[in-house]
Amino acid sequence: MWKYWLFSLLIFLLDLQVCWTTVCKTNGPLGMITGTIRDWQITSSSTYPQEWDRRCHEKYARVYLPNKYGWCAKYKSSSEWLQVDLGVAARVTGVMTQGRGDGTEWVTRFMVSYSMDAYHWNYIVDNYGDQLLFEGNTDSYTVKHSYLDRPIIARYIKFHTVQWHRHPSMRVEILGCQLCKEPLGLPPYGTLTASSSRGRRKRSTCQPEDGHILSSKGWCAKADNDSQWLQLDVGPPTLITGVVTKGRGDTRRKHWVERFKISYSNDTRVWYFYKDAHHLDPKSRWLWSPSLNTTSSHLIPDKYSEEGLLFGGNSDKETERVHFLNSPFVARYVRFIPVEWRKKISMRAGLLGCPFTGDCGEGFMRVNEDTPCVENLAYKKDSWINKKTQYKRHIRHKLPEGHADRAVDGNLDVQLQSCTILDNLYGKYPLWTVDLGQKQRVSGVVIYTWQGDGQEKATSFREYMSNLDKLMVYVDDKIQQKEDEHDESYASGNMCNYISSLNNALFAPKVVMQCVRTLVGRYVLIEAWGRQIGWSRLFGAVLCEVQVFS
Repeated sequence: MWKYWLFSLLIFLLDLQVCWTTVCKTNGPLGMITGTIRDWQITSSSTYPQEWDRRCHEKYARVYLPNKYGWCAKYKSSSEWLQVDLGVAARVTGVMTQGRGDGTEWVTRFMVSYSMDAYHWNYIVDNYGDQLLFEGNTDSYTVKHSYLDRPIIARYIKFHTVQWHRHPSMRVEILGCQLCKEPLGLPPYGTLTASSSRGRRKRSTCQPEDGHILSSKGWCAKADNDSQWLQLDVGPPTLITGVVTKGRGDTRRKHWVERFKISYSNDTRVWYFYKDAHHLDPKSRWLWSPSLNTTSSHLIPDKYSEEGLLFGGNSDKETERVHFLNSPFVARYVRFIPVEWRKKISMRAGLLGCPFTGDCGEGFMRVNEDTPCVENLAYKKDSWINKKTQYKRHIRHKLPEGHADRAVDGNLDVQLQSCTILDNLYGKYPLWTVDLGQKQRVSGVVIYTWQGDGQEKATSFREYMSNLDKLMVYVDDKIQQKEDEHDESYASGNMCNYISSLNNALFAPKVVMQCVRTLVGRYVLIEAWGRQIGWSRLFGAVLCEVQVFS
């Protein structure tokens, strides 16, 4: 088992190294100053007792805090240390140090060690391979910036006091770049579903979509048992490095989840329960959680069930509980499975990790070049022209390009042989239909059109297309049967939108049509209308790729 986890960790580090060298372009403070590093992520070998001096605490070990605040070791010893958990791995380029700010206490020399798992540690070394001794501060106020000769990749950074003035006291910040600590799956791009949800008047609360971490409401399970779950779909599989939870926020009742498990999948068929690499980690198993008394805190242990790690949840409605994962994983779907709860199963949940970059890959799309990848609901789904029962007869008399499924094969090639032709040779209002497989929320359609490539008689074909006047897009639960397949328009009341030939809008390489309102249905239909003037009534639309998004 340990070999498997070591191999996974090495792959993770290699992936991060490639990512940092190609994407990571910024360098700056990693969270001690801004507070994104929480108090519970700062620990030490010892701390000056609060009854002796209440301003000496690990949580005050932050550069630029007011004077007289800082971390003060309990003992005047070279074996004292201050440790910062960055949450997820970072590319560290330097450190900042400052004395306590009382005019008398600061660290003059220190060493730095680092780790990915808080078990295996390495010291930063000099050009000779010896432990590097950093020159620290010369007073208790000035901030000292120390570069690293070579950047390191680490999650945990430990400052070791070697020499000091009067007492080993210090404030610190860590500099570098951190890519995989960003929120994932936030609306409108992430999708939430659940095992069940409690009904409310007008569905104004308790629905799965109310369960995202930014919501003021919350998801509520219909039943209170261990078969319930809240699922986040983040789009293309990406690296998950942390999970975040809150209780339900829109009721006076105290409803939240106290313990939960995590499972993940890339296809919703095969699921894996999350387990740590070491099955034991003090910082992951014992996480800070606020008590009802805001001036103190208590520790809630995480435990292992046979099916995976049991995470400590929330102890109030509004406090955000964060768990950074010792074993980050790559997944598209992540489920939060409540195991213990306060009165009713209700929660809000979120994920941290690396936002997906690059090509979206099969089954995903971007509505425009700057938006995240979302699922293409039409990808490789069953499709046909006119009636499904007439489809084979329809294409028998057409060019090979007439196949309806070429519009949903995921190929963005706009050569004519890769496209679907929708013309009026067999009906006044030709209709292309794709079956999404089940009812889906549809917000719009993207159509990639033919631009004349791959056709010898391109001029005549453009003239053939010039009679095309409109494309109508519908979303429906069932297929309406026309009285006359050749002469009647589909004319459903569930029209998403349409685009016309006005100002050549219909002939743009990429046509984006957002529905006037979000529709729910199983079928998406595109109907072509021709011009009603001129000597020729022959027209055609070329659909090189049709993408449907929610």
